[in-house]
Amino acid sequence: MKDLDFQVIKDENKFLENYDLSDRAAALGDALLRKNGLEPIPFGEDRRHERVWEAGKDKPDRKIMKDGREIALLDWKGKSKDYWMINERAYNGYLEWSNKLKLPVYVAIWSFRTETGRFIKLPAGKISKRTEWDRNAVVTFDLKEMRPWSDLPAVLQAL
Repeated sequence: MKDLDFQVIKDENKFLENYDLSDRAAALGDALLRKNGLEPIPFGEDRRHERVWEAGKDKPDRKIMKDGREIALLDWKGKSKDYWMINERAYNGYLEWSNKLKLPVYVAIWSFRTETGRFIKLPAGKISKRTEWDRNAVVTFDLKEMRPWSDLPAVLQAL
């Protein structure tokens, strides 16, 4: 196997820590949706343990079902702080899946620091882009455009 010549910015533990937060956020969110008569169905693949992860088309975590029909795509994000952002590659991938399946797509982010969550429908009206410490390009949402996590079931029920 060829030895790659680059410095590791984010080690495996730090990488998996991000998944743990999102898994916990997804459990909270899935329970909220089920309590309100919606069925979250897994959609995106879990690739966290793949040895080599090539950049590809990110998929949202869930398809949301209501009365047996697909009504939306949704991605759950868990953050250690009030970071209302996602990876730019994911943002673009989610929009592509939304267009392909003709379903609206939402991103719901839970902050474990403040125990609050917010969500937004994509494409977001106002975003900013920057590069994070781990060299990932991210899209940051305008907090004024995001809605409280607790409003998500009603928004989805209206679809």
